[in-house]
Amino acid sequence: MATVPSASQWGSPIASKRALLIHGGNSSSHTFHRVASMLAAKGYLVVAPNLLGHALRMPGVDFRVQTLADDLLPYLQAAEYNIVIGHSIGGLVVLSLLKYLPRTRPVSVVLIDTSVELSAEQMAVVRKSKVLNDVRAKPNPTVEDYMASNPLWTREDAIWRSLGIQIGRATNYDDHMDGNIPWSFSHLFADRPAAATLTILIADPQSQANGAAKLEAVAKFKEVRAVIVPNVSHWIHYEFPEVIVEEALRNIGEGQGNGP
Repeated sequence: MATVPSASQWGSPIASKRALLIHGGNSSSHTFHRVASMLAAKGYLVVAPNLLGHALRMPGVDFRVQTLADDLLPYLQAAEYNIVIGHSIGGLVVLSLLKYLPRTRPVSVVLIDTSVELSAEQMAVVRKSKVLNDVRAKPNPTVEDYMASNPLWTREDAIWRSLGIQIGRATNYDDHMDGNIPWSFSHLFADRPAAATLTILIADPQSQANGAAKLEAVAKFKEVRAVIVPNVSHWIHYEFPEVIVEEALRNIGEGQGNGP
């Protein structure tokens, strides 16, 4: 029997509806605390695993996205999910798991500000931006540092972000960038089961170096619903978690705005 990786849970264990939330790089399962609490309030059992190399978990034998996805396969073998959400590289993990989703039962899949395609030049721009803005520019940022630079975050958001950095591996970002060259994942859209809906929420393109590239990479895929979220950073699940929840529920007919 496969071992199920560490995870956080919200909601009743006997809930009839389930949601699987996969965090991004240098984070942990609790990065989804606001989204998870909202879904639990709507009757979902929410499960958020910790990726390899994060939350004190040892890394895998390599740093490919598929390795992260294969590690989480026991979750999909143990239960079926109505909603599957992934942030940043967690969205790529979700794409790598599409082929394991039920073929006939509706599943709402939401990717949060995920880069599915990056050229070598775009990767260089992203790396440069990351160096200027993450912990390598200011080692061990405090909760107050995060709150000062992210006015839409709550103190709890800042605490979980700070903790995610502290209990992860300092080289995670570079390891996963280097381990996934070329950075090309849009071909995984083809693995989407016909009954599943797929939405990608894209943070305001003006707020980040590669924002326009994220939209361009998915624009040609008619089966993918792309939604730009204005006035928000990469951390949509901290700043506007209700947008994520509404979109996830919308796709399976539970949201308030069920129209096209």
